[in-house]
Amino acid sequence: MVKTSKKNILVLLVLAVLILGGCTRLDSLKVKYGFRNTDFEFMNSQEISKIIIQSTRDKGFRFIVTDKSTITGLYESLSTAKKVEEIISHEPDYVFEIHDMEGHIIYYNYVAGVSDQEQANFYNEEGSYAVTDRIDNNLIQNLYTIRKPKFFQEIYYGSFIDLIKTVKEEYNGKSVGIKFYDDIETLKYQLSRDIEVFREEALKEGAVVLSHGETADVVLEVNTQGYTTIVFKAVVTLKMNAEYVKKDYYILGNYVNDMEGWETIISDTKPEGF
Repeated sequence: MVKTSKKNILVLLVLAVLILGGCTRLDSLKVKYGFRNTDFEFMNSQEISKIIIQSTRDKGFRFIVTDKSTITGLYESLSTAKKVEEIISHEPDYVFEIHDMEGHIIYYNYVAGVSDQEQANFYNEEGSYAVTDRIDNNLIQNLYTIRKPKFFQEIYYGSFIDLIKTVKEEYNGKSVGIKFYDDIETLKYQLSRDIEVFREEALKEGAVVLSHGETADVVLEVNTQGYTTIVFKAVVTLKMNAEYVKKDYYILGNYVNDMEGWETIISDTKPEGF
């Protein structure tokens, strides 16, 4: 027996509605077959006063959404999200606060940049949902400042990998850890998905990403000095407390073009133009 795909089921549903008529019938069929949920119907009214989106890493990165069309767009994304039991293991990137006119607030955690339909990336104690990347593309991206460097992940995490390779050669046999949870300038751009990808790449090079309270023989502390869309500057301080060693590495990135990407200098002396 041929297994009917979800796409085929949707086609059949549409055909059934064309035959039987009625949008209400189509919506009920979508709910029945898991194409839609009714858990966010409270947002499909005039009772929602605002939605506050708060970064979990940068407490200063907080946006208040009051535009009704934006709220409606979020409702559409959430109401078509798949309900799943398993919650993704990544740390949440944002907290969504949904406020109604009477002052009641409903909180949800959200992991950005993930659209795995088997794991929830939008959840609270009442329910968990696999939300597509439409929230990222249509809502979250519009909140970012235009000063964000182009292809931020490449210049930020990519330069750290290059630095780790250099440090491992110089301090052979020492454990190396890097921490950027205190890098104030870039906290709003740090996403759990990107951090996990970098963590895996760093492990391949023999280094670990440090969390609060963790340490290593050699610790690299990241401090972004400034950036525009096409220039990135950071100082990474190497510390070996056991041997009273401390030195700085300078990272200077200049975006050439979309074909060539970033031209990056990593040096233990301040480069020209830094």
